Amino acid sequence: MGCIISCGLKLILQIFNIVLCVAFLAVALFGILLKYSKSVVQQLLSKVFDQFNIGEEDLRHLTRFIIDDADYIAIIIVAIGLALAALCLIGCIAPCCGCNMLLNIYATLLIILLVAQIIAVSVVFSNPTLLTSLIVSSLEELLKSFGDVCYGRKMPSTIWNVVMTVNPKCCGMDGWGDFDKLNKSIPAQCCNMMLDACNTKAAQNTSMPGCRDKIVKFTTDNMVTFLYASIVAILLQAALIVVVMLAICL
Repeated sequence: MGCIISCGLKLILQIFNIVLCVAFLAVALFGILLKYSKSVVQQLLSKVFDQFNIGEEDLRHLTRFIIDDADYIAIIIVAIGLALAALCLIGCIAPCCGCNMLLNIYATLLIILLVAQIIAVSVVFSNPTLLTSLIVSSLEELLKSFGDVCYGRKMPSTIWNVVMTVNPKCCGMDGWGDFDKLNKSIPAQCCNMMLDACNTKAAQNTSMPGCRDKIVKFTTDNMVTFLYASIVAILLQAALIVVVMLAICL
């Protein structure tokens, strides 16, 4: 009876890990396409964003944000996709060859990931304002490099252009004065324009609000969603660990 249960658990592990492995390989493939075939990725992103009822203008800027820094983002996506696919491959091979050592390694890696996730979730959600503060402070640091080119990229400018352009529009963290204090050119968004140059007088007349309230509201509104998603991921991983441990013991 124990042998039958063990075989059943190992079969479940194999199926589950095969599905995840294919999914993570697809993620890695997306990263490769992002690096070498931006037009294909642009079409895919347009179809994905269409499902979320994102406005055409917002869609254009979100897509541009991803495409503009495609090389940097692609490397991260490929690395994460391949690393997780390799983990799933271990989880798929271990039950098949009946090697308890591989299963132990797989279980250990899962436990390490689970503990890291639990610590991260506990730290972030123990203080509801912590995540908001981290995002705001990170964006404030990026704002200091607005318009600067780093390693051939303008990531700070790209990120802030998206933040300021996606509705509702806003300007800087606390208004156009942020750019004046940093001796930066005032972006067109501060004058409620898309292409024309913006100057101090036009920005004063427009009085475009800063993005701080929008950023805080977005983070606060989505905090519960982040928490639920994290809890689901932790529970699924814990269930997988239980299945692996039972497969080892039986």
